[in-house]
Amino acid sequence: MAFVLPKSELRRVIDELSKDYRVFRPVAKGSEFVFDEEGEPAMDYDTTILPPKKAFLPPEETMFTFKRETFHVEEVTDEKPVAVVGIHPCDLRALHLLDKVFTGEFVDPYYMRRRQSGFVVAINCVKPCEHGFCTSFDAGPGAKEGYDLLLTDLGDKYLVEVGSDRGKSFVDRLGLDSASSADVEKAKELVEEAARSMARRIDTHGLVELLRMRIEHQHWAELEARCLSCGLCNVVCPTCYCYNVVDKLDLGLNEGARIRTWDSCLLLEFAEVALGGNFRRERSARIRQRILHKLLHFVDQYGEFGCVGCGRCVKYCIKKIDPVEIVEVLRGGA
Repeated sequence: MAFVLPKSELRRVIDELSKDYRVFRPVAKGSEFVFDEEGEPAMDYDTTILPPKKAFLPPEETMFTFKRETFHVEEVTDEKPVAVVGIHPCDLRALHLLDKVFTGEFVDPYYMRRRQSGFVVAINCVKPCEHGFCTSFDAGPGAKEGYDLLLTDLGDKYLVEVGSDRGKSFVDRLGLDSASSADVEKAKELVEEAARSMARRIDTHGLVELLRMRIEHQHWAELEARCLSCGLCNVVCPTCYCYNVVDKLDLGLNEGARIRTWDSCLLLEFAEVALGGNFRRERSARIRQRILHKLLHFVDQYGEFGCVGCGRCVKYCIKKIDPVEIVEVLRGGA
């Protein structure tokens, strides 16, 4: 089921969604791009600084407030559900992985409420980004599932594919024309050409077994000399999900709020326990943890790689530490 949307009508899509949702869309911010609730959509962006997971798992959120005198606890909930327009296939794949994390043994109600009530408009990539390697994990450049609507840029219009009943109802509201078979075929060819054009790739064949044998490899010590442990790679990663929880109280200690914020396994304090013990005091241990969790431990936990090849960790790393290069070294290719 496919339709066509003139590019001049994209704003109408966002305005229509805004009646029911808080709508995040990619917008220009200087020479970079961000997902924001305000601004004109820049659908031809390469990547955003922060991933769109922030719409479903905010960098900081109040979980509930409390009052000591009355023993009253009030959970904080969103006034409107969330819609994300223009999410790339790699970031869409990342949401699929986060869904696995937050619906496992313990369900995260805050995240899942946003996901279950949310609306996702994905857009296929018709040209590879500079640092991406999404084809390594079948996370792009074309989306396969997990969206309500899927766009493909055909030049002067978008091909619109429907992925859910909610998406079909929204298309009916817009009154879009049906796509021709030529439109569908062109979209398919554009995505296939983008996949062929991608030069960066991680060879995942036998990777889990290889990494089990490379836990003590000297390359981790070499990376320690480069890594600043700033945690930026965790902040921009679409599949990182660690967070910290703190209680903030007023000066009278009568009222407060429980707040959670994103956390980073690259920070020294992350693995610190009582009396100053630290399971990963060395930077080499922390960067090894980050890489192995994505490419080894996540597979053990959830049956899939925890990386989607978006390339943000490379693009925004001050020292340009690159998972593609790390794997090549561990395989003995460099």
